[in-house]
Amino acid sequence: MSLHPQSRELLDVLGPSAYGSLAETYAEVRATARAAALASTDRIGLDHVSDVDADGVPCRLYRPRQGAPVALYVHGGGWVLHDLETHDSFCRYLAHTTGWALLAVDYRRAPEHPYPAPLDDVQTAAAWLRTHDREHRVDASFLPAVGDSSGANLVAGLTVRQPAAIDFQVLMYPPVDRRADLGGPDGNAALEHDAMEWFWESYAPGGTGDLPEVSVVNATNLADHPPAFLVTNEHDLLRDQGEAYAAQLAEAGVDVTAFRALGMVHSYWRQPAVFDAARATVTMVGALLDARRSRAR
Repeated sequence: MSLHPQSRELLDVLGPSAYGSLAETYAEVRATARAAALASTDRIGLDHVSDVDADGVPCRLYRPRQGAPVALYVHGGGWVLHDLETHDSFCRYLAHTTGWALLAVDYRRAPEHPYPAPLDDVQTAAAWLRTHDREHRVDASFLPAVGDSSGANLVAGLTVRQPAAIDFQVLMYPPVDRRADLGGPDGNAALEHDAMEWFWESYAPGGTGDLPEVSVVNATNLADHPPAFLVTNEHDLLRDQGEAYAAQLAEAGVDVTAFRALGMVHSYWRQPAVFDAARATVTMVGALLDARRSRAR
């Protein structure tokens, strides 16, 4: 399928290069994105939203109703960009649409804090949520984790480090293989080859990129991993490695469902105001979380 018209529109807005030389501009890109997010008035009201300290890791809790089931949310941005504010509108939308509460993790970011710091923070937040759910009027007895892009890598990395940390994983277009060939034709302004290389090297420089917690395709304990739902984008340079990882999980006996979002580009999931497919995928994820939770009870 060719680019979806909504994907073409996004790429036209982004222009020939979304980031430029990130090594020089990442701090500016962070600040610009954060300022734009804070200036936005497109925020859905929920029963409760609060910033919490998860054993030293700053997080934000989104609760659509008291007693709601809760999922861990790990944002993307190449382990370098984005934060709670840039994903605030989307997390509100996700919680409102699915009925699931979310604990969004404000993990430390590279390059200032490379591996293992971001993964350590995600692990800490997951453990905290298991034991502090009731005091925040949410239910973590069945705990999924949802991540987009590098956030999905951190969710997958957590299942390598501690398979029982979560009960289900939703991986939206995850980078899973530091050594995967990025030379194909699917790089575009939503995620460019040079940017992805820099993101990888910022998070896991040198040989650390081959560690199983980073390049999860190298994990030897896949059979122990929780069930997974993995989404790739047709026009995304991470597509092939994500689909290969889904096949690895299936070969190891993991209950995994994977699909390719036709016509889509990187980052579509968190832009429901732009992409019809984002709204459909959010609905799909909500239904899947409900079904998985019912099955586990």
